[in-house]
Amino acid sequence: MVMWPFTRKTTTGGGIRANTVFFEDGVANIDVRGQTCPGYLLAINRAVDTLAPGTHARLLITYPPCGDDVRAWCRERHIRYHGITHEQDMWVIRIEKQAPARG
Repeated sequence: MVMWPFTRKTTTGGGIRANTVFFEDGVANIDVRGQTCPGYLLAINRAVDTLAPGTHARLLITYPPCGDDVRAWCRERHIRYHGITHEQDMWVIRIEKQAPARG
């Protein structure tokens, strides 16, 4: 059995949330390790909605099919996808929140 090095946080009122969102060197780190589809993607969506346009973020994920899911979500939300790497039992996806399109 694999134990992940994090604790799941619960919130009153329920709901799906990122385990943690913290900034390091100006980059938002959105930790959804341990969550599966669709929960992790909903949590990422909510966390990214709180970020200012132009913010770079690292998504910390342990769900194997995450790369394709997040890439499709980025296209749909007009978020720049910078790539995925596998690091220490997790995937790290780098994204950038774009400014809203002007119409």
